[in-house]
Amino acid sequence: MADAGPKALSPSTIDDDPIAGDPFFSLPDDSDWNACIGKQGNEENYIDGYIEAASELANAVVDKKMYSQRDTLVLPILYNARHAVELVQKFVITRLLAAGVLRSRAPGGHNILSHWQLLSGANLGDEELHHCIAALGPFVKSLARIDDDGQELRYHLNREEESSLATYSLANLEVIRASLATLSKLISGLRYRTIDYIDERRTGASTSRLSRRDLMWIAKTMPPLNRWTEDVFDKQKQVVKEHFGLSNTQFSKALDVIKVNREMKALVGGETSLHFLPDDLLVCVLQQWRKRHPRREPNQDPAIVIFDKKTFEARREDTRIFGEVVTALEKLLTNEQIAELETIYYLGRDQWFPEFYDEEIKGTINKHVLQNDSRQQILHLMTKANFLDAITAALPRLGRPSLAARISQL
Repeated sequence: MADAGPKALSPSTIDDDPIAGDPFFSLPDDSDWNACIGKQGNEENYIDGYIEAASELANAVVDKKMYSQRDTLVLPILYNARHAVELVQKFVITRLLAAGVLRSRAPGGHNILSHWQLLSGANLGDEELHHCIAALGPFVKSLARIDDDGQELRYHLNREEESSLATYSLANLEVIRASLATLSKLISGLRYRTIDYIDERRTGASTSRLSRRDLMWIAKTMPPLNRWTEDVFDKQKQVVKEHFGLSNTQFSKALDVIKVNREMKALVGGETSLHFLPDDLLVCVLQQWRKRHPRREPNQDPAIVIFDKKTFEARREDTRIFGEVVTALEKLLTNEQIAELETIYYLGRDQWFPEFYDEEIKGTINKHVLQNDSRQQILHLMTKANFLDAITAALPRLGRPSLAARISQL
């Protein structure tokens, strides 16, 4: 009778390829089903994997009417859900610790309730993060009630050698499946908000109680600056205070940040000047760019390139215009103005935080000094077909919405 198990390996084969013939980790020639693990995986794969496994398994049992497997599969379904909850909370805690938001970890390695209590009791300074953690609470409490240490869903007997889940007798897989759909969204939202929140903290645009996102919401809620002496200001102030549970002092600190922040100040009707580019000069630059990139009609068909004499002449004319545009701007712009222009373009294109604007300008000026080629720097910008769109997108975030409205008509 043939041996159905893995083939025996000679010592030389093991030395050459330690996973050759391995029942789980040997790799066939067909790589379609190769999965990335270990050094090619990441922490978030674990979180996604366990909640996806729970959801997929619950869906399969219910949709395929696998009645005979309800009693066996309910346990890995619930365990995978519990482990996903544990992993996402540890993910959040680790990152908040590194960012200085939390000062200590929760006691107990697998006690999901202690992790949740640490997060829910902390002043995280972000409304959405607080809501995500609060919404996770019922799921944490439910799973912690039946398995407080990650043992009872894995073993028939717990640490005390008593029957696991002794006080429970039934669980409904349709109820579990519906809850897993909600839990999956919560886990995803909590993870991504944590990443974004920590990224926002780099800007410094926050208070001890409010994140950058919270402050943006307040700026959009408050009336324009020129109405801050009217009754409407007091009305919206009360709305904001109640929404976030702020004292008068905490509200005042929020306004202090908003009034000096380029993007937030613009949301309450304030304007902030650019560093080196006067309005008329920026308009002139964009008018020159428009010579090379004429406005297209909304329903205009794309141009079809035909290599004939007419096309050749058109290309030669385009090259002539382009040269004139670059030459005109080279005479018009200083090194600092070119650097600011480039910085505005990349902010609009890449959508990074405008709080880094001053730092980026300095870095671009230094880069241009080393390159010592202003013509090439201008040429680089004038080739960008999205130049006007990027500048228009950047200006409101830099505190110049009125200038953005003006150039959008070019």
